[in-house]
Amino acid sequence: MISLKMLCEGIVSIPDHPGMSGKVTGIASDSRRVKSGYLFVAISGYEVDGHDFILEAIRRGVCGLVVEKKIDEQSVPVFQVKESRQVLAQLVHRFYGESLKNIQLLGITGTNGKTTVSYLLESIFKTAGMEVGLIGTVSYRWKEKEISANRTTPDVIDLYQLLGKMQNDGVRMVVMEISSHALALHRVLGMRFRAAIFTNLSRDHLDFHRSFEQYGKAKSMLFGMLSPDGVGVVNGDDPASQLMLQSANGRAVTYGKVNTPVDYQIKGIKEAQGQTQFDVVHHGRRIHLTTKLWGKFNVMNCTAAAVTGLELGLDEKVVREGIEKICHVKGRMEAIDSDRGFHIFIDYAHTPDALQNVLVTVRAFTKKRLIVVFGCGGDRDKGKRPEMGKIAVTLADAIFITSDNPRSEDPEVIIQDILVGIDSLDHIVTIIDRKEAIHAALDHAREGDVVVIAGKGHEDYQIIGLRRIPFDDKVIVKEYLGIP
Repeated sequence: MISLKMLCEGIVSIPDHPGMSGKVTGIASDSRRVKSGYLFVAISGYEVDGHDFILEAIRRGVCGLVVEKKIDEQSVPVFQVKESRQVLAQLVHRFYGESLKNIQLLGITGTNGKTTVSYLLESIFKTAGMEVGLIGTVSYRWKEKEISANRTTPDVIDLYQLLGKMQNDGVRMVVMEISSHALALHRVLGMRFRAAIFTNLSRDHLDFHRSFEQYGKAKSMLFGMLSPDGVGVVNGDDPASQLMLQSANGRAVTYGKVNTPVDYQIKGIKEAQGQTQFDVVHHGRRIHLTTKLWGKFNVMNCTAAAVTGLELGLDEKVVREGIEKICHVKGRMEAIDSDRGFHIFIDYAHTPDALQNVLVTVRAFTKKRLIVVFGCGGDRDKGKRPEMGKIAVTLADAIFITSDNPRSEDPEVIIQDILVGIDSLDHIVTIIDRKEAIHAALDHAREGDVVVIAGKGHEDYQIIGLRRIPFDDKVIVKEYLGIP
């Protein structure tokens, strides 16, 4: 254990209080998690203000308080700071830093593709014989353990504790999806990454970041966290690539498939039923790769993972085998087999770019009609709603607009926002109840059609108001069609 003074020195101003010599047994920003000897950090959150729970934290036996607001409390040392979140991250890094002692971190950021790249990297490094942990949107897993994810990147305290458990179980490499929220809210502050991977930047989360420029800057923060021997792996086709490269704390390489100067050039993409083959050319060396994942956007994801493995010293054969082992990623272009003569895909696409990628991919092999079911989340960036409506009406033949996670918004208002981007209402059906909308789309489908159910992917819940109710697109489809 460390004394309160040693923990806080150099991070916050040290008050003259006899309690500074006390030992710290833990850190919490949630008063319900406070135990005797904990340091409580009060955060002025977006929905809840931690300062409202200071008395509860004191009753639970805190050894000190970190606050943003001036309070009259003398029983324990009080540290008043400008930004509690940043101070929390610094304190947690010092207190729990041993959990990173024997672990290499690989971080992936970008609007789309993070989960797929994380699965590919996990497979590649497992193929290389390493004990790998994964922290991402779908779950947190290592060895035979798996925990459902409540957010892409956990809160800073949970994250360090999770990494500590992985390290204790022999994990030596952790692949992490790093959300823009995690970067902006300092959840990974102080960490050093052996690799930082950037997939792309398209419209999302502008309700939080306020501007596309701020969103990009948040993503770029990851590249300033590279370790001295680390490497940045950047999608050179993306306009935001220069921002990532400029932010890189050290070496960085680029990959891409358009005619722009990149270090790893994608060539000769050949798509066939069930697999895609392509080459990656680096300094005249041609590396042939095969993937069972659908779509040209997954060629980019596979290349990002392959380049990372190669840059970190893995053999080409290991990289190839690791990529080939991944047949699907949960909720990402996930096919559901049926005997009805039409194809069904579940996908997490909840941004304009992602929806377009998915619909373009399935359009290429759709024999008759392309049918799409989608909605938009409530309490999130409203600007993307008409954009997604326009993309759907441009690429699909029949569109069923419904609820996603409406949260506190009226689902009808969200649907009307989507319809703003649609010129003609021909072939448009609006059904608020998502289950009914999925049923209607399946009833509408005929032999040779393709049905895409977009927006929720792996999620097994729906958020309506303050309620989080069980809901799984895949389960809804299988039950309705009688698929075991």
